Amino acid sequence: MAINYSPNLVLNKVANSLVAAKRFATVEDALWDMAISTVRGRVTYYRRRVKKLENKYGMDFEKFTTRLKGKATPAQEDDWLAWKSACSMLTDWQKTYQDLRHEQSR
Repeated sequence: MAINYSPNLVLNKVANSLVAAKRFATVEDALWDMAISTVRGRVTYYRRRVKKLENKYGMDFEKFTTRLKGKATPAQEDDWLAWKSACSMLTDWQKTYQDLRHEQSR
């Protein structure tokens, strides 16, 4: 049996708990911290994925892409796709992080 809670309800419940425990002064402060922490965690995760592939091949994604043209093995193609995805997700999460930081400073 699935219980349907709205995301707002869950986030506010957590934020209210943090305020009650005196971890944050306001619910808004708690929500901002949770959002920024989560996004920063995703940036770190995708940075590590990109770095792992850079270390594996000893080059960045662009050089790897150029080197593979027309002669990639299936394993290299799989790594290329994972790498491309990680680079794209990293860019998206970095933008989200910057947007949150900018919005928070207003």
